[in-house]
Amino acid sequence: MSLTLTAGPSSLDRLETAIGRLVQKHAFTRVDRERPEFPAGLTALLLTEDPQRNPEVLDACVILPEALKPLGDSVARAVAGPETAPALMQRYGVARAPAVVFLRDGDYLGVLAGIRDWSEYQTELSRLLNGPAQPKPIGIPVRSGPAQGACA
Repeated sequence: MSLTLTAGPSSLDRLETAIGRLVQKHAFTRVDRERPEFPAGLTALLLTEDPQRNPEVLDACVILPEALKPLGDSVARAVAGPETAPALMQRYGVARAPAVVFLRDGDYLGVLAGIRDWSEYQTELSRLLNGPAQPKPIGIPVRSGPAQGACA
């Protein structure tokens, strides 16, 4: 008897599966260009990167739909994969993914970066979505590679 070993899904394969679930199950729209047009009203834009560099990206794909659920259809949902997220991260001044950029009628409201406690998500969501538009941050270089302070 011979045993055949096959490689499991790559980190990017797992991210594609998670993005597919966001689109199919949670009504997210996939952003496939660096200068997307967003609908009128509120938009939550999830920015991702290769989960090999930052496993929190996959967690955000599960947590964000749950955090947005109480808002119903009042918030449009969008997700940018690792091929378009770097340009959007620079555009909105986001240093690292995962991050959720909030927009109202295309105007920048703010960003939630990283994974947070559930209560902090709820508090920050309410503050951002009910607050005024903010000046768009100055674009910053997007960091790639391991997080600062991470062990090699």
